[in-house]
Amino acid sequence: MTEHTLTDGRASQTRWLLSFGRPVLWPLLISIACRVAELAAGAALLGYAAHAAVSAVTTGSGSAVSVLLVVLTLAAIRGVFHYLEHYTGHWVAFRVLAMMRVFFYRRLAALAPAITYRHRTGDLLGRVTRDIDRLEVFFAHTVVPAIAAVVMPSGVLLWLIVIGYPGVALAVGVSVVVLGAGVPFVGRRRVGRNEAAIVAHLGTVSAHLADSIAGLREISAFGAAPERMRTLDRVERDLAVRRRVVARWSAARVALTRACQVGALAAVVVTAHAGGADAATIAAMVAVMFATFPALEAVDAFAALLGSTTSSLRRIREIADGTSDTPGPSTADAWHPPESAPEIRFDGVAFAHPGRPGRRVLDRVDLTLPAGGFVGVVGPTGSGKSTLGALAARIWDPVVGRVLWDGHDLRHIPVDVLRDRVTVVDQDPYLLPTSIAANLRLGAPEATDERLWEALHAVDLDTFVRAMPDGLDTAISDRTLSGGQRQRLALARAILHDGAVIVVDEGTGQLDAATEARVVARLRREWAGRTVLWITHRESTLDRCDMVCRVRDGQVIVEESTASAC
Repeated sequence: MTEHTLTDGRASQTRWLLSFGRPVLWPLLISIACRVAELAAGAALLGYAAHAAVSAVTTGSGSAVSVLLVVLTLAAIRGVFHYLEHYTGHWVAFRVLAMMRVFFYRRLAALAPAITYRHRTGDLLGRVTRDIDRLEVFFAHTVVPAIAAVVMPSGVLLWLIVIGYPGVALAVGVSVVVLGAGVPFVGRRRVGRNEAAIVAHLGTVSAHLADSIAGLREISAFGAAPERMRTLDRVERDLAVRRRVVARWSAARVALTRACQVGALAAVVVTAHAGGADAATIAAMVAVMFATFPALEAVDAFAALLGSTTSSLRRIREIADGTSDTPGPSTADAWHPPESAPEIRFDGVAFAHPGRPGRRVLDRVDLTLPAGGFVGVVGPTGSGKSTLGALAARIWDPVVGRVLWDGHDLRHIPVDVLRDRVTVVDQDPYLLPTSIAANLRLGAPEATDERLWEALHAVDLDTFVRAMPDGLDTAISDRTLSGGQRQRLALARAILHDGAVIVVDEGTGQLDAATEARVVARLRREWAGRTVLWITHRESTLDRCDMVCRVRDGQVIVEESTASAC
């Protein structure tokens, strides 16, 4: 999160949100006008009905038919404006939500994959769903009623002055100030702190549940379910405490509002009577004042909802305003590499993971990966071999030194171009819950079925897929395939993507030795002419590499290899 996002108050967050939605905000003007017209029609309906009823009782004047016609007409007008207000307000709200989700996902893509190391998946999902959904309330149920809460009472005050009752107007004005600018903000600071904590706790709950569901088999196998439940229960108890605080203050404001409303109505009756108004006129004034209360209550809703909205917006901007670990180059520095395999050179590279700057995983590494070479990287767990691959793919940037692509700093290559040129295969690849074909075409949308079968054959998976009920169209998920099958499907996907640089991090770690030997031999042929970084813990695959890099204690030692299957 940038510093300004942490310190921004509600006013600043509101300005940012309105600025973000500016392209689609114009219908809110219609919504505001309709809201005011609806409230005015409602006030006229109550005021006219009260005046007519009291007049009929006290003087016997007025036609029941004409009164009924006026009442029905005002009710119909109010209904039409109510519909238009809600339609236009929700149209704006849902358009802004769609824009926000696209904006948020684009920022996630720009910050990936490093962002996934700093935030749990469940927390990110909570931000892109629940937190963004909460913004709908701001546009559909907050902004328009808040503006109408200023316009409507102002119209009532003007009406009272025009009909000759300035004393009543003064009493109404004082009541409006108390109900609209005083009561809604009682305890608001304390409520705001608790609402922010509630939003953060809900993110924790989402992340905890997502982790618990993803690791359900392991949690059950190790009997860890009770401890997971205890952790969740602690968070939920704290949530309940904070919700009770919010509820108590909300109830107190409701009680205070009702008391002030009774006082306001009494003040209207007393001042109107003192001003010489007859019973019918006093009844009309009381009814109009009563019709004004919903507009004023919208201020309390605005103050309450604004707190949760800005808390959610802060969580969204915490990600969206974050600084990318792989920022794009300036226009002057941008360089687009050719599609041919490059030489990758590490020039005095040192790296430490964020949050652990004192512990360097790699330290002053000088290394050259030859263009078109099949380079093996081996070393003990935690030695930094995966970090070497991450730096070559610019998942991370070095803290010292440079990684060069044919002599050009990787930081000078636009990120989207680099992602297109580099293919990465992780040891635990993710498969989309869709068909085999859709997973294979993730990086090659135009690939033909014939090309898909060729890629599957290269990883020794074609026979298995042909035996499945729907072949390439068979729906799969992470749980329907074994670890080795998922790894081979990911390797086939990498073949189809056909990057100039290919980084495979333990991509065959779950295969048996015989299958691995066949797959590696075929991959050598498929990736001939590509610069390949083959990260492994198995010595058996190294005899197929052009050179071998042994990583230990942050250093890299290069060994030449006589590749038997070049």
